[in-house]
Amino acid sequence: MTIEESQNEIRNIFAAFENPDDKWVYLLKIAREHIGMIDSLKQEKFIVKGCAAKMFLAPEYKNGLLYFHMDTDGGETAPLLSRGLGCLALKIYNEQKPTDILAADPNFFQNIGLQIGLTPTRANGFASLLKQIYMYAKAYSLIGNKQ
Repeated sequence: MTIEESQNEIRNIFAAFENPDDKWVYLLKIAREHIGMIDSLKQEKFIVKGCAAKMFLAPEYKNGLLYFHMDTDGGETAPLLSRGLGCLALKIYNEQKPTDILAADPNFFQNIGLQIGLTPTRANGFASLLKQIYMYAKAYSLIGNKQ
């Protein structure tokens, strides 16, 4: 699925919510369903800086695509909302070409109203996660161009 297709799917999910709190229920649901990452990847170098919850984001580049492994320190027990936000980002950016990630609409999450209702700390953490994804995409796009 392309980034645009993933964004359209998420846009449709969010548009179907009748109650504004439904988006939080959805994020908690996908957080609980997320497999997480193996403990050996939970290293200091993969911590997302600026996130109130301890979140890990480890990239893997193979066959021209960027794969992300993400989890929070508490896994599927806590902090679920931060984990759910990470899962939502992965639904869009995981298994994509770095150049496609860099070309994606950086305002997508604001446009679907996700930032409304987030605490400033959580909004900053989510912004840090997205920034980290874009930084990995930038780095791997340079590597991909040299191959």
